[in-house]
Amino acid sequence: FMCSQGASRRIVNMEWGKFWAENKKEIDKYSSRYMAIDKTHNVKLTVTNGPEADSHTYITSDLHPKDPSMGKRLVRQAKTCLIEKVDAEGLTVGQNIVLMRWGVVNITKINDDGSLEGTHDPAGDVKASKPKLSWLADVAENIPVVLTEFDNLITKDKLEEGDDFKDFINPHTLADTAAIGDAGLRNLKEHDIIQLERRGYYRVDKPYLSEDSPLVLFMVPDGKAKAMGGLAGKLRHS
Repeated sequence: FMCSQGASRRIVNMEWGKFWAENKKEIDKYSSRYMAIDKTHNVKLTVTNGPEADSHTYITSDLHPKDPSMGKRLVRQAKTCLIEKVDAEGLTVGQNIVLMRWGVVNITKINDDGSLEGTHDPAGDVKASKPKLSWLADVAENIPVVLTEFDNLITKDKLEEGDDFKDFINPHTLADTAAIGDAGLRNLKEHDIIQLERRGYYRVDKPYLSEDSPLVLFMVPDGKAKAMGGLAGKLRHS
């Protein structure tokens, strides 16, 4: 990042977003992909022709879609799935959606409680169908996850001469979100950096130990004002 700015005798104030964008290019190269769903704000989707939970059916997926050499991971399938509540809003009967790493699902019913039903179409056109959604099989192997976000200490991008920094101190710089993560997250170690698909990049602050000692992930900003995949966090952190 420093080399890309070039040499200068001038003192230059720059927004953090440029640094985070450069950092994202590097961490993306080795960030394995996983999925997690908000623990509170989720909706059940029943894939009527999907496998029963006790059949222990899996999909094999690349840990990194652009680098197969990083290896594979197993993605659990089950008839009952969890999707983000915000993703379910606006879906209509007859619509084709994509469950990432699984395939096309046609929405056949929207229940009064907001839950959905659909059928998996093995021959469905993934490219033509949207939206493409993250999801989890609703199974016991999922683990508790805490997603931690940090925001800027100062609310103003650039303090002008005469500004009193105390007038721009951000009172909300920390936010936690309880989430449900796929079983592959159990194996992460402290300081590992991963991507939660459609959410963003995270560093492992505390590995998963048990239901009472969940995986704790610290979000790593990517320099973008708009959240990855449409799943916004609780803070700006850009």
